[in-house]
Amino acid sequence: METLAQTDIIQVDAASDEPRVLVDINPVPEPAFEYPPLTQDEETFALAIIETSGNVAAAYKMTFGTDSYMPLAKGKELLCKPAIALKIRAITDAVQEASLISVGAHLDQLATIRDLSIVTGQLKTAYMAERSRGEAVGIYQKHDAKNKGGGDSNVQINITMASKHDENI
Repeated sequence: METLAQTDIIQVDAASDEPRVLVDINPVPEPAFEYPPLTQDEETFALAIIETSGNVAAAYKMTFGTDSYMPLAKGKELLCKPAIALKIRAITDAVQEASLISVGAHLDQLATIRDLSIVTGQLKTAYMAERSRGEAVGIYQKHDAKNKGGGDSNVQINITMASKHDENI
């Protein structure tokens, strides 16, 4: 006799005293569609796309050689394959997730350096650690000086100021 789930609606057959499932509330899901596995060249092409920051022709040449005929067209043809696009997306998502974790750890470490520097009286080190934290988060952006003669770079602070004429104040 098969075991029945508690959520199944059953009926007992009077003639055989066997329970019979009328409605299965927990149906077994059908297996999801899976693309065929990628070939080694397709795997290499997906990695090359990420390495070249989306340059299709360069990625195709990295995978199949620099003397490839029509690398852009053939590379775009490969990108049209859903399995390759999913592989690129999976790698990109993994890299982004890892970089978010490392940025957070980096900011925590810079905050620790800043705090220790303040306690020990090394204000210049504390200032540089705090400035590095601001650059990492995006509060500060480095801009090259107009004079390209090797001068110091300027730092611009990105703060949006509300206007006194703004209706939402």
